[in-house]
This record gives sequence, structure tokens and C-alpha cells, in this order.
Amino acid sequence: MNDRFVVVDIETTGNAPKKEDRIIQIGFVVIEGDKVCESFSTFIQPERDIPPFIQQLTGIDHTMVHDAPPFHHIAPMLVEKWEGAYFVAHNVHFDWAFLQEEFIRSGIQPPTCRLLDTVELARFLMPTQSSYKLNHLAEALSLAHDRPHQADCDAEATAQLLLFLLHKLSRLPIVTLKQLRRHSQALKSELTALLDQYITKKERSLQQNEETVEYEGVALKKWFSPKRTDYRKHIPSFSQWLATNPFVSPFEYRDGQKQMMEDVDYALQTCQHALIEAGTGIGKTMAYLLPSVFYAVKQQQPVVISTHTLQLQKQMIEKELPRVTQLVPFSFTTAVLKGKRNYISVKKFARTLDDIDTNYDIALTKCQLLVWLTETETGDVDELNLTAGGTLFWEDVHSDDTNEEYDFFVRAKEQAKHAHVIITNHSFVMHDLTADEKFLPSYEQLIIDEAHHLEDVAAHFFGRHVSYEYVRLLWIRMNDIAMIHKMGALRSLLGDLEYELNQLFQSLRYYVLRRQKGDGRIRYRFVPWKEYGKEWNGTIELLMRIMSTVQQLAQMIDDIPKEELQPFTTFIDVLSTLQHLLMNDDDDVVRWLEVDAKAAVNAVTVISQPLDLAHFFAEQLFSRKRSVILTSATLTTNNRFSFMIARLGLDDFYPLTRIIPSPFSYEKQAALMVPNDVPTFPSVTVEQYAEHAAQQIIRIAEHAKGRMLVLFTSYELLKQTYTFAKQLNDEQSFVLLAQGVSGGNAAKLTRHFQQFEQAILFGTSGFWEGVDLPGNEVTCVVIVRLPFAPPDDPVMEAKSDYIRAKGGNPFYDLSLPQAILRFKQGFGRLIRTKEDRGIIFVLDQRLLTASYSKYFLQSLPHIRIYHAPLTELLQHVNEWL
Repeated sequence: MNDRFVVVDIETTGNAPKKEDRIIQIGFVVIEGDKVCESFSTFIQPERDIPPFIQQLTGIDHTMVHDAPPFHHIAPMLVEKWEGAYFVAHNVHFDWAFLQEEFIRSGIQPPTCRLLDTVELARFLMPTQSSYKLNHLAEALSLAHDRPHQADCDAEATAQLLLFLLHKLSRLPIVTLKQLRRHSQALKSELTALLDQYITKKERSLQQNEETVEYEGVALKKWFSPKRTDYRKHIPSFSQWLATNPFVSPFEYRDGQKQMMEDVDYALQTCQHALIEAGTGIGKTMAYLLPSVFYAVKQQQPVVISTHTLQLQKQMIEKELPRVTQLVPFSFTTAVLKGKRNYISVKKFARTLDDIDTNYDIALTKCQLLVWLTETETGDVDELNLTAGGTLFWEDVHSDDTNEEYDFFVRAKEQAKHAHVIITNHSFVMHDLTADEKFLPSYEQLIIDEAHHLEDVAAHFFGRHVSYEYVRLLWIRMNDIAMIHKMGALRSLLGDLEYELNQLFQSLRYYVLRRQKGDGRIRYRFVPWKEYGKEWNGTIELLMRIMSTVQQLAQMIDDIPKEELQPFTTFIDVLSTLQHLLMNDDDDVVRWLEVDAKAAVNAVTVISQPLDLAHFFAEQLFSRKRSVILTSATLTTNNRFSFMIARLGLDDFYPLTRIIPSPFSYEKQAALMVPNDVPTFPSVTVEQYAEHAAQQIIRIAEHAKGRMLVLFTSYELLKQTYTFAKQLNDEQSFVLLAQGVSGGNAAKLTRHFQQFEQAILFGTSGFWEGVDLPGNEVTCVVIVRLPFAPPDDPVMEAKSDYIRAKGGNPFYDLSLPQAILRFKQGFGRLIRTKEDRGIIFVLDQRLLTASYSKYFLQSLPHIRIYHAPLTELLQHVNEWL
């Protein structure tokens, strides 16, 4: 390849070149003939101040640019070097747009270049990466990148990344390259000429790609299905093995882990159910995997392991199971099995390749899937990092279990039949317990990790929900099919449905906003037979007209090709569900309408969930399995399992129980501080509380030097507190990141947080657990309020009514235990290893002064507690950090 690539990176004072942001550093690397042949870097005099935030991010301050040349001094040289080359950058349009502004400001015509974006190239050539930030890609590929956010280092790392990506592109099968050429037209990168070169070279070569097969015009990685072997004659019992084989490096021996292994083995051998709370640092995954593998192989009976989060599942597959393989004296097989919607249908995907999309997300996703199919052995969407648009596109290509020749879901089921250990998720376990057709092979032993989520997952699984967004998506698909087949009558009917559905969801939103006030997300609990008024009656009349039209639709779709019927049948089912939700009565179900006061006028979701699943768990799970072992770091309140036993229907089964405390020394590693000068509700408004909380958070940050995670139970309180904190942070001493404000999901916000030495992360919901920030990444956790569910939460309100009707106490039977479990999860964010040190601030005096405070405190490990004015508490911070 003789093309010339100029790989560029710039550092700037901000991201708005049209608002006087300027370049402070530039670096570029020239690649010719697949080799780096030249490099250049310099600081640039920006002729303006460098914001503290940028100084902290880049390490570039005013002294470093004081004597540097202004951009117009080097502009002619840049034009000469770059003219006619591929201009390559990580997020190319940012760099290119910024440089064009600088060229124009200098009075110089920008060079003519073809653009390549290494973010985009990495997205489809490395489709399974969790992050496409340059430092994360450099780490994944072991590229030198010791000074991120400095232009010379970033340009060099981007150049090495480009060489890797071009090499990978050149090695793809010719059928994949040809498909990429067709479907990359909507991308930012100008790839046509490059792909033509690679295709021509492949066509001239007689070498065959032996790692892939072609099916439906798509290249797939070859696969095979291993069979299970009977090893019963060759292995000892787990207890015998454990007695004679203590862990050796790199496996750290822990008393608590050994105790849990023995408990899991005992429960499996004696066919008993068990609840095991394993504190942070126990190593519970290894503690249940090892005895499970011994049991499954010796008894030739599969053990199913269910997790809630993909993160734990990936950790188990990539980290823990390889360790088990090294430790045990025999071979064993594992399989992962999920719902069919997780797996791609190659036939359905191949059908979409007939159309060239101008939509960027769809074009990018097609390119991703084309490359991924040459690598994946599972066809599981959880391997992929899809855009939001890509996730919607997946709805068109996931498996329907049609048993086609290359069917990933059928393959996964076949592998599970021959596996000793089957890994799945809570939702799939719920499906398997209730479905007529079982996808999991017959099993009697089940381990449920992250078991504190089981009830919520089951409630969501058995619940129903219909959103306008989903209904609209189905309508668009149906209308597209009607257009393609030129079905005028069907399109007319769909037009009528579109109008009436808009009216229906607008009417529902209006009904909610008339009855419940709020600025953000509003959840209105409703009971169909109790709702009244002309607005509700008119809504139900409109719904009945829609259902009459839906009946006409059902009669008109006989002429639709069978392979295109799914959107129509799904649409009819969804509207039937909506009718049930809005009109049928069921005392054991809670229903609510969810709207956002600031969202579109038809953005409404209708939801229902069962109120009590204890009977289901007792009858469908614990009565039918010999041994179900539930484990988590948070299963007890006040050192008792009674709440979890009651919620999961375990009362009549007398399960084994065990609390295994964390091996960490909390008395030496952490302190709990509760300011006694914090206002309380209802003595102040939410806005006043948020302002006071923001003041305390910034004062704490000044002593803790950032590295803070601030946890909220309410998004509205988070947003208001963040706004006040931003005003107090006028010198930008700290980088403030907030869930729902700063953009990105929890994983992306966490990665962003890790880049800065002095950062404060404001989080709710998912940040209370599952976020792992060990060592100095978080040295201070602030819990703004005790995590009681809001009193107007429709699920809590309905469950409370249900408990009260049965003679119980909703506060002590439900609200308090749930809050304690949540509090323990937030507490667990601080100390993640035995070397960690840190402080937890709780800005809620109820932790120490309320009548129920002892229940919170008795649920925590032994820890030193400080209760004083904040000024006094801050004097102790340096002692701990």
C-alpha cells in the first residue's frame, strides 16, 4: 500500500472553534508503505487563557505555550505536508473542523485531503470493544501511550492504531470486503479506494480463507460443538480435593472463601436450598464455581449459574472459569445460554444487505456485524458495542429460532445440552420456569448470584409494558412494508391508526399531568375501575376505536409475505396488551402511567407488575429444584435473612443460611462521618436541601481532593444539587460529572471519571452497585439521603397497601429492609480491596437519630463513626486519606 496517511491530533482550549477556542498543541505522524516515516509536534500559542479544566486534562499550562509559535506560523508547512494525503484522526471531524477554522483565521486555504476516522474504523473493525476512547484502545492493543491528552503522544498512538486497523481490514475475507464497500458509503471515512485495493489484491491471490465459511452471502467463522465426556471415574470429591489442594499463587487463599466453598458443596450434595451473604472481597464467584464444577462432572448433572449483570457474566467467562480450569484435575465444558433475541439470525441479516442505507447508525451497524460474524462463535449481541440506532436495528436481525443451517441460538442450545456448567441470566431462568418449550436442558441445581435482584427481575419479566416509542417503531416498519408492496388500502388503514395512536397517547399524558405535578419523570398509579372523568372515558372510547381498526388490520395481512409478518403480529399483540392494561382489573397487580413532563406530548409508557411473587417462587422454583443457592453481598438486614426469605417464598423450605463477613478491616480502612448541621425534610424545600448539600459536597471535595462518588435516590435532587455545585465550582477546581446531565451511560461516565485526578461523579440508580472503582479511584463516597423509596412510587405504594391489607407493617416489612439493602450497596462502593482507604459521608442525620437507625448501623461492618459539625469532621479527613 503506497498511500500517504497523515495521522493528526490536537489539544485545544475547548470544543467550540467558532467561539474563540484555540489550538494549544498539534502533533502528526506520516505513514507511507505501512511504516511511520515522519513525525512532528509543537505547542501553539493560543493567544487566550487555558481553562483549569483543560490544564488538568492535558497537563499543558500557560508556561508551556508562552514562547510557542502561533498557528499561522506553521500553517504553510502543514498544507505542504498534508495536501492529497489521507487525513486521519481519532474523531476526525472534530480535528478537521477545528483546523479548518484555524487555516481560515490565518488566511490560508486548507489542504485537500481524504478523511479517515479511527474511532469509526475501530467501531466496525473491533466491534466487541467496550470503549473506543484512544487510551482504552491503546491499552487493549498494548500500544505505547504514556501521556494521553498530549498531541504528540496521541498522534503516535493513533498512528499505531491505524496500522493495526488497516492490517485487519486487509485480512478480511473478500466477500466481507465487498459487502463493506457497498455499505460504507454513509460513513465519515472515505474508504472506497482503500477497499478497492484490498479487493483487487484478494482477487489476484489464489489463497483461500480457511477460517470462515460463506452462508447467504456473508462470511462466518467456522465453528464446532464439543461433546461432554464422562469423568466420574477419574476425580475425587470436592471436599477431598479441597483438603489436599490449598490454593497456590496466583490464587489468594481466604478463610471466608473456603467457608463459602464448603457451604455450596454441602448444599449441592445434600440437595438443600441456601442463602449465602458474601461480603465484598470474599471472592464468591470462585467460591461457588469450584464446587459446582466438581459436582457437575462427578454426578454428570449440569449446574446452572444465573447472574443479573453482563459485567459479572463476562468476568466469570473471561477471568474466573479459566482459573478454575487451571486448578481442577479434570476437563469440563461450559456454555452460555440466553433468550433467542440475544442471537443474530444470519438469514435475516443477509436479507437487510440487499438495501443500501443512508442512515449512519444502520450503515455502521451493518459494517460492524459483517466484521463480527467473521470472529464470533456465539452470535450473542452482548459481545457487541452497538450505538442506540444499532440496538434498534438489532430488532430486525435477531434470531426467531427457525433452525436455519447456521443458527447461533440453536447452536447455543446444543452446547448447553453437553455442558457441565451453564451460565445464563435471571430473566432467562424465569422464562424457562414458565415456558411450555424449555430451552435449558433438564437441571436440578441452580446458583443465583446477585440474588438481591431476583424479585425485581421476575416482577419485570411477568409485568407488561407498552410505550409510544415502541408502538411507533412497529408502525414505521409496517408502513415501510406496505410501501414496498404498494398496498394502498393497508397504508390508508395505517395512516388512520397513526393519527388515533398519537391522540391516545397524548390523551394519556394529559390525564397524568392533570392529576400529578412534577418537572421531570412522573409516575401515576392507576386502577382502571377507579379512574373517572370525561378525559378517561374519552381515552377508553378512543382505545376501543383503535382496537376495532386493529381487527381490520389483522384481516388485511394475509397477502404479506410470511417472512415480513412479524412487525404486524407483534403490533397486534402489543395493542392487545395495551387494552388489557387500561381496561382489565387484577388486585394482585400494580399499574402505572409514566411520562416526562419535558418530553414529547405523546411520550407515555403504560406498565404493570405483580405485587407479590413469593407464591410463584415457592411453587415454580424451590419446589421443583433440588438445590437453589442464592448469594450476594447484600441479602440481610440487621444480620437476618428474614426479609429475603419472606419476599422469595422460602419460609416453608428452611434454607441453610450463612453470613460471611468481608475480610477487609473497615475499622482501619474507613470512617463513617455524619454532619449534624444538615437540614432535614420537611423543614426545608428540595431546592434548599440541594443547595446546602452542594455546599457540603464542594467543601468535602476541597479536603478529599476530589475522587468522590456522590449517590442520590432522586434524579431531581441530583440535578438540582449538581447545578448548585457547578456554580460553587466557579474556578473549575473539580471536574463535575452527573448521570443524566453529562451524557453517556454509567459505564461511560465511570470511564470519563477515571481520567481525572480531581473529579466528582454524581450518580443515582445503577451507581449504588456494580461500579468498581478500587484504590485511589474513589476515596470518598457521599450518600446524600438514606435510600428510602419515594412515598409516591407506584410500586412501593401498591405493595404497602397490599401488606397493610394483610395486617402487616409496610414500613418495617418493606420500606426499611429495602432501604437498608440499598444503603449497604452504596456503602460497598468505597472499600474494594484490602489496600483501599476512604471516608463515607452521609448527609442525613436520620442514620444516627431516627428510631430505626440501629437497624442501619447493625447491618454495617464495624466502623468508626464521627458525628459533628462538618467543619469539625473535615479536620479528620486528612487522617484517613
